[in-house]
Amino acid sequence: METWLVIGISGVTNGGKTTLAKSLESYLLSQQGKGFFKENLMLNRVVALCQDDYFLPVDSPKHCVIEKLNHINWEILSSLDMERMCYDIMKLLGHKFILYNCQQLRAQERGSECGGIVDQVEPMVQDEDNIFADHFLTNFLRKYDENGNGGAAGTGSGSSGGSGRTTNWIKKSKNEPFHNVSIKLNVLLLEGFLLFNHPITLDLCGIKFHIHLPYEKCYSRRLQRVYDPPDVVGYFEMCVWPMYEKHYKEFKDRKDIYVLNGEIPQENIFNYVLNCIKDLL
Repeated sequence: METWLVIGISGVTNGGKTTLAKSLESYLLSQQGKGFFKENLMLNRVVALCQDDYFLPVDSPKHCVIEKLNHINWEILSSLDMERMCYDIMKLLGHKFILYNCQQLRAQERGSECGGIVDQVEPMVQDEDNIFADHFLTNFLRKYDENGNGGAAGTGSGSSGGSGRTTNWIKKSKNEPFHNVSIKLNVLLLEGFLLFNHPITLDLCGIKFHIHLPYEKCYSRRLQRVYDPPDVVGYFEMCVWPMYEKHYKEFKDRKDIYVLNGEIPQENIFNYVLNCIKDLL
């Protein structure tokens, strides 16, 4: 059974999320086969997926068009093939997998010393419990199994998924603390501007980072980029920024998401993220 730590990197357009994801991927690849911040953790596989690779083609009938601009709204989930992205993630995670829930482990080991990441810790679940509480994820996993694409299903209590059921943390044996369990840890890096606005990718990410920029800085950076298809006049003001504010509002108060200042140097952001991961593990 593969053990995965899923790290999510989201952010405003031109905030630096792709740069951060690539820097983190490069660093992690250099650490494969080595100890990973803790004596009992060895870094095994490192894989990265980008949400931008799942944009629907321009001629897709699923797109929403902004009539005033005669331009596709690329800033919403319906502009993405999220079902295909989720299937790709599930195929990657495998038939049976464990999600390394570092926040839960850290809370169990250190009690209240969580640095404000979580307010309270849910009690340990039993093997038969459904740890993917979100019904969207539960239904997706069941559908995934029914279609014969890996068997990673059966997550609901009362489900008949049996051995295909997934779990989302390293379980503690009765007489052995977490830090004595030797683990080969795979890391999946997910990067995307709407990563935390989709129930499945939100649920899967064990560590979450979001890069924010103020309007003026974001706009000035956007002007320096060339898109295909290109932005039309007014697209940023009428669509990009309002959609970003709407989506950011959906998760900005979550305590399990680190909000990063995209105005500071990329090297500083990278070092901070690395320290956060080290601290949480």
